[in-house]
Amino acid sequence: MKRFCLFINKKKEKAEETAAFVREYLLSHSAETVMDSEDLFPEELYGIDCVISLGGDGTIIRAARRIAGTGIPIIGINIGHLGYLTAVSDREEIPGMLNALLSGNYSIEERMMLEGTIMHENPGMPAEPNPHLALNEVVLFRSPSGAASHFRVLVNGAFLNEYKADGIIISTPTGSTAYNLSAGGPIVDPAARMTILTPICAHALNRSSIVLRAEDTIEVVVSSDQEGIQSVSFDGAVTKELRAGSRVRVTGSDLRTPLIRLSGGTFFTQLRSKMTVL
Repeated sequence: MKRFCLFINKKKEKAEETAAFVREYLLSHSAETVMDSEDLFPEELYGIDCVISLGGDGTIIRAARRIAGTGIPIIGINIGHLGYLTAVSDREEIPGMLNALLSGNYSIEERMMLEGTIMHENPGMPAEPNPHLALNEVVLFRSPSGAASHFRVLVNGAFLNEYKADGIIISTPTGSTAYNLSAGGPIVDPAARMTILTPICAHALNRSSIVLRAEDTIEVVVSSDQEGIQSVSFDGAVTKELRAGSRVRVTGSDLRTPLIRLSGGTFFTQLRSKMTVL
């Protein structure tokens, strides 16, 4: 790799200082181009070999959504709290990471993404034919009224279950260590292809997650007698209102997020490190 783009979360303390170090190191070690971008428009990334994200998992997720379909791989430097997606967290590890990129000593994991389409029964709400992407999860959640919501779940058109809960999480393997984990869902190897459905604070004895194939189509329907406004969120980046009768259709996307993994590092060593910190 010779041409890099730095995607910097400037809200993170020391992010710009770290970016300056990365830029100087790359340019002094045979890199041809090191550019910065605040928006990551695909058209401005022509010829770029790699996007280096400086922030946390949220910064990588934003990068993945913005450049989905370009095929440009992403690697992250964690600045702040725990980061499951980032490759390095300590300043001392950065030169080794950059040397690996420059020398080609790495592998690329293709992470699956979800694609969600919103359909409204209410004629007063405009249709949304264009799907929304998610690298981590799609989350349906109740209004802030305090009352639990009723969600009806179908898989490939067949009724699966009805949940009275605070919400429903539909997660990728990458997102299994995010909200899904906090809600009691399983941890899944992020290179796998499957979808995890986890209820949030379900008002029932059976609160178990359900693991489905990546090819399955999941539909979550807001009960037609549901009062108030429900919402659906895609990676926490896009949030849309739902009403009684609205449904969200989720399936695995044809798009992938290529994440760079450094040689010698595995998901399990990283997981052990993060869980020890927790």
